[in-house]
Amino acid sequence: MVHVAAINSEDVFESQAAVAEEPVQANPFASVARAMRGRWFKTIALGAILAPAFAGLGYFSGSQLYNSQAILRVFPQESNILYSTGEDSVLKIFSSFVKAEATYVASHPVMERSVQELSVMRPDLADGLTGTDMARSVNIKRSDSLIVLTTLSRDRAFASQKLEAVIASYLALKSEAEEVRTSVRLSELRSREEDLIERLAGLRMNQLETGGEFGLNALAKAHIEKIAQVDALAARKSEVAATLAALETEDVASSADTSDQEIMRATLLDRAMADLSFERAKLKSELAGLRAGYRDQTNLRFQRKVDSKTDEIAVIEQAISNRRDQIRVLGQTGALTAASNTGEDTTLAEIRFLLEKVSGQLGKARGEARDLNRRRIDLDGIETEISAAERLLEETRRALEVIRLEFGRALPGYAVVMSPPSRPIKPAEDTRKLMMATGFACGLAIALATMLVLGLRERRVRYAESLLSVKGQLPIRQVSDAPADDSHAADLLRNELQLQSLRKPRLVGTAPVIAVTSLHSGGGLDCARALAESFSRARMKVLFIDADISTSNQEIEPAGWSDLLLGAGIKPRSTNGIPGLSTVGKGSADQVGDSDVSARMVQSALKRAAKSFDVVIVSTGGMLDCLSAQFILSNADVGVCYLTPSDNYAAVLSLVEQLDSLPANGTVAVMRNARPSDPWLAVRT
Repeated sequence: MVHVAAINSEDVFESQAAVAEEPVQANPFASVARAMRGRWFKTIALGAILAPAFAGLGYFSGSQLYNSQAILRVFPQESNILYSTGEDSVLKIFSSFVKAEATYVASHPVMERSVQELSVMRPDLADGLTGTDMARSVNIKRSDSLIVLTTLSRDRAFASQKLEAVIASYLALKSEAEEVRTSVRLSELRSREEDLIERLAGLRMNQLETGGEFGLNALAKAHIEKIAQVDALAARKSEVAATLAALETEDVASSADTSDQEIMRATLLDRAMADLSFERAKLKSELAGLRAGYRDQTNLRFQRKVDSKTDEIAVIEQAISNRRDQIRVLGQTGALTAASNTGEDTTLAEIRFLLEKVSGQLGKARGEARDLNRRRIDLDGIETEISAAERLLEETRRALEVIRLEFGRALPGYAVVMSPPSRPIKPAEDTRKLMMATGFACGLAIALATMLVLGLRERRVRYAESLLSVKGQLPIRQVSDAPADDSHAADLLRNELQLQSLRKPRLVGTAPVIAVTSLHSGGGLDCARALAESFSRARMKVLFIDADISTSNQEIEPAGWSDLLLGAGIKPRSTNGIPGLSTVGKGSADQVGDSDVSARMVQSALKRAAKSFDVVIVSTGGMLDCLSAQFILSNADVGVCYLTPSDNYAAVLSLVEQLDSLPANGTVAVMRNARPSDPWLAVRT
């Protein structure tokens, strides 16, 4: 028996460990290059179509823009308002006013008014124009006291007309606002003036009703005098009450007591003492009025008046004291007693009458003092309100006069047109060339992006290097542009399989089983037949089995693979012109179907079929279509996965694990009909 060198591995029980390979890192640039490989001609062709088309659209969408500029200058109302005295810095108030004016020029009311004016001037271009569009088209900048307005327009005259409308609207609205503001202020101040005049008239009526013929100072002085009178009457009442109490005591036997009583009675009834007491009260009231009138004043004249009144009061008090001493001496010598005995008797009834009289006068004086104090307080409040109202009225009239005289000068400054809108002659910008270049670039970019997206979203394998990430599990042994039945490619594959490393030892004397599979049924049949013919040309007895029973065959065939699965004995058919090659067909599909096959049936069939052959080549059919393909791979020594550039990439990746684990020595990948641009075509053929 002849043995394959790569599979027998020099006829020894020697295993070779699989070399652990590091995982391949994904390279995004390589992925992009692989996605665009073979698509550059299509990309250039698509770009040649799209780029001129987009360039033409860009040229016709571009336009010539004309620029117009106008300048407003804000002047201060007063000279030297721009600079602060002693600091040489821009005055903050005027700077804020300029900022406010620049903001007002760009405000929505101004833009709306300008749109209305443009609709009258240029109804053809202003149709559909809004205030927001106007604000976007006019650029407003502030530089110190200058407000610069610029705009762009496709129409040469319309550019300057837009700025003229904006400036006219700004000045008109500013004038209207000034008139409204002035009229509102004047009306408010006039209403306030009338209210204050009416209020003053009412306060003055209250002043006359409260004060009567007395003013505030007269009421204060009268109140002070009345208080002094109350004090004198209170003292007088106390003296009379004390005298009456002394006279009514039961102990009147003592001559000394009688003498004291006479002294007290004489003092109480003495006319001179009464006059002196009244004079003292009068002087004290004048002193109190003087101090009240000159409160918080320390001039020399006031001090002299106070000293004079104080001296007069001291003289009166000294006279009262001397008079008391005289009456006491007369009483002690008995003169008063003798006089009383010889004169008319003074009875207790007279003293009681005097006490009642003094009490009545005291009550009346206190009532008058209370009334004077109330009137003084009310009059003081009324005069305070009158003063406040007069002050407000004066301020209101002054404000009215200022508003009348300074109409139009209420703000810190005013704006004038320093430079009217310019009339453009040449276009400031020509976007047609730029838009054409942009459109050309966009066309190329769209073509490139379209082809790149198609390449990145490609579901086919296309190139063998796309399987580089799974080369550790599914090594690619051959990449060829030859068809599946090419004999030279089959010979190269035969050599690769003979040099394939073994994962586990295999007993000498058993024929190796090579399972050729693909994604779909019929894909690897020609490759498997060509590989079997290649082994037969190498002087080996080869058995080729077509084990794809997933599809029903209407033709009547001799006994084949399906019969082997059922345990029947069959005789392989020899191939004419190819010595050493025997074939086994599918057999009768009616006897057993693809879904009826088990792993034991496949194992038994392969063992019986491989007894008298050197190599067994089995075409398993498609992994996605044939259920028994997995059982055949699991009983094979090595697997061959037949691929083409049109195979589904995701399906290949989903089968990698099975292709690596089912055969005893793994599976190798073979790509036929490779694209001419495949980089592995030159190194793995």
